[in-house]
Amino acid sequence: MEKFTVTLNYKGTYGFVTYDEEAKAAEITIASNEAKSLVEGFLAQPLTLEVPNGEDIRTFVETTLEPLASLENFKTCMTRLWVNTMVRVEWSMPPGMAETL
Repeated sequence: MEKFTVTLNYKGTYGFVTYDEEAKAAEITIASNEAKSLVEGFLAQPLTLEVPNGEDIRTFVETTLEPLASLENFKTCMTRLWVNTMVRVEWSMPPGMAETL
């Protein structure tokens, strides 16, 4: 099974997080111990948030997700990473791209 990887940015320090769907685990690779700790803590806790649920774009329902329970949960929870940890997910930057800038 393929792993899902996204780029992380913490105060200009780039790294990435890889989600293994089969193992239901994430591996964080970033030079900042502070950022790594923040992301690990975020992924270890359930996250309660409002998600779209309905026939229109204005209907939301409060739900609690386990970030590592599924790839869908992981992706949804990662959209809230910045707000909770100040670690940014660089969705449009391929992992490893920062090393070649």
